[in-house]
Amino acid sequence: MLISLLFNDLSAWLIIPCLFLGGGFAWLLYQKSNLDDKNLKTILFATRFLTISVLSFLLLAPLLKSVKQRLEKPLIIIAQDASASISIAANPNFDSLKYHQDFKQLAKQLSKDYDVKVLNFGDGVNAGFQFNQDQKQTDFSQLFSYIKNQYINQNIGALIFASDGIYNRGASPVSENNKQLFPIYTVALGDTIPKKDLVVSPINYNNLVYLGNDHEIEIPVSAFMAKGLNSVLKITTNDGQSKNIALNIDKENWNKTFKINLETKKKGIQKIVVQAAAIKNELTTQNNTQTIFVEVLDGKEKILILANAPHPDIAAIKQAIENNKNYEVKVAFADDLPKNIKDYGLIIFHDLPSVDHPINQVFEQANQKSKWFIIGNQCNTSALSQKQNLLNISGQSVSQEYLSVLNQDFTAFSLNDSTKTALNNLAPLNAPFGNYSLKLPGSILFYQQVGNVKTNAPLLAFANDAGVKTAILTGEGIWRWRLEDFEKNENHDAFDELISKSVQYLSAKDDQRKFRVYPSKNRFADNEQVILNAELYDDAYNLNNQPDVNIDIKGKSGKKYSFLFSRMGKSYQLNAGFLPADEYTFEAKTKLGKNNFTATGSFLIEQLNIELMQTTANHQLLYNMAKTSGGEMVQARNLKKLAELIPKNEKVKTISYEEKSYDSLINLKWVFATIILLLSIEWFLRKRNGAI
Repeated sequence: MLISLLFNDLSAWLIIPCLFLGGGFAWLLYQKSNLDDKNLKTILFATRFLTISVLSFLLLAPLLKSVKQRLEKPLIIIAQDASASISIAANPNFDSLKYHQDFKQLAKQLSKDYDVKVLNFGDGVNAGFQFNQDQKQTDFSQLFSYIKNQYINQNIGALIFASDGIYNRGASPVSENNKQLFPIYTVALGDTIPKKDLVVSPINYNNLVYLGNDHEIEIPVSAFMAKGLNSVLKITTNDGQSKNIALNIDKENWNKTFKINLETKKKGIQKIVVQAAAIKNELTTQNNTQTIFVEVLDGKEKILILANAPHPDIAAIKQAIENNKNYEVKVAFADDLPKNIKDYGLIIFHDLPSVDHPINQVFEQANQKSKWFIIGNQCNTSALSQKQNLLNISGQSVSQEYLSVLNQDFTAFSLNDSTKTALNNLAPLNAPFGNYSLKLPGSILFYQQVGNVKTNAPLLAFANDAGVKTAILTGEGIWRWRLEDFEKNENHDAFDELISKSVQYLSAKDDQRKFRVYPSKNRFADNEQVILNAELYDDAYNLNNQPDVNIDIKGKSGKKYSFLFSRMGKSYQLNAGFLPADEYTFEAKTKLGKNNFTATGSFLIEQLNIELMQTTANHQLLYNMAKTSGGEMVQARNLKKLAELIPKNEKVKTISYEEKSYDSLINLKWVFATIILLLSIEWFLRKRNGAI
């Protein structure tokens, strides 16, 4: 460590006046002293001289600068692939026990000269070796992100990357590799020689279908090194359907996609099992089967668009709504009213009520239904003011153009940022001129703008009055917004999202249950932890999590799991961990005061066997990763060679850091102690010898 003295913008020559000051004080004190002992007098003079000189020197506020050098050894990260593809498709001559021992020995040997961190990766990234190779996915990009975040600003010397080069999740390792500033040494695992195998790849299908509708599934099937062999693909469902397809393999690398139509016979979960019969000497039969679950709903949410007369708005709104397969839209006109509207969850009134069509009977039937009013020039605004509780309208027969101003503080539902951007500077809408004001607290998505004047009047507003949801758009001509969206963005995404989110808000039924339990999602993979949330409300609908909440989770196979929820904030949460692939139902119970509450539901856990879809190692990828980063690829049998290669790489080097620190000299304890010591010595000697 190097230590030096600094002065704050002052000259070091000021030390000389400090010495003169110390000498002057000492001379004035001891020139007429009655001490006869010259040696003692000299000591006292020197003590006072040093004390005053040091004190005056400290008044100059000198700094003590210390420079310390710190050496940071290179960090060697060993990342070992723990995915299932390595163990399933290993080279026949691969000695796994020796490989495990060599890897541990390599880490121990490198630890003598480097800092070493050992990781394993697959579904996620974890510390330490994991030689079971049972992870069900391989994500290289997740590993590189982990290294970037965990070891930021550290001297990463090299990455030892042991894998078979097969990845099935995340970004391409080639793109990730180009971002790294350290060499990568790859250890080639697995076998590059294709093996005889029949594979049923992940199936393409719709998660959601409706009762009575046929639905199609696409089944990709591949075969390797199986030319001339035959098999049978069998498709079965839990509602009694069964189909067989003959597989005639006429190539060494054979693949084909089969499209199958299935019926939906009953509401609930349709379990579909697709299985290919095993071929002779096949590598594994675990990838011959795929099981999928399709949710069959009883019917779509029905929406009625009721219009005064044909209008382009109607087609634009209908197309946007029907992009969501959960909705079924019917269009009717005021001169041909539907006889019954009880099946419709939402009614959109376009230019109604009008003078010619007051449709009073419809309003009577739709009293408790969600409504969306679109005001046009034919609308009877005075009648409309009486038919709903959201908006006061005092209109005239004169038509007025209204521009839209997006309310950034709107909270009834959320829109994507790209949609918000696209919904600026839209074409004006036409409506009767007048005053528009809210009757009750509502949420305004767009305000009216007349010319260059922005107003507080609503252009599109929403409200929820005792469970009855209402929206009013004060203008017709919204079809132009859809055309503008396509002209600017070459798609209708922004317009469709606006209509879809509006309809979802209006058609969604408020959940008035006081006890609710719901999984974080309806489908989990078998390598995902199952998370469930619960909420309990008191009579005032305030959250309360004082009582315990118990839950029983039961699989269709008959296995049962019991848990107790944990409290989180004012609600509850349960991490049920990893559960086997199955269909599950749950029943949760709690008690608040004298009231017992029960909540039920269901979720699916689907088997994930994506690691079995590809079993031929990709050593070319590993070679490219090593070469482009300045490292090398070695075979698993030559693992120990890395202990010789890494020290030869000039990129793997110790970094020297110079750490500077500055301390005010007056703050140092030893300086204070020295001054006290000098004063104490002087005082003691003067008192002992009777000095005046």
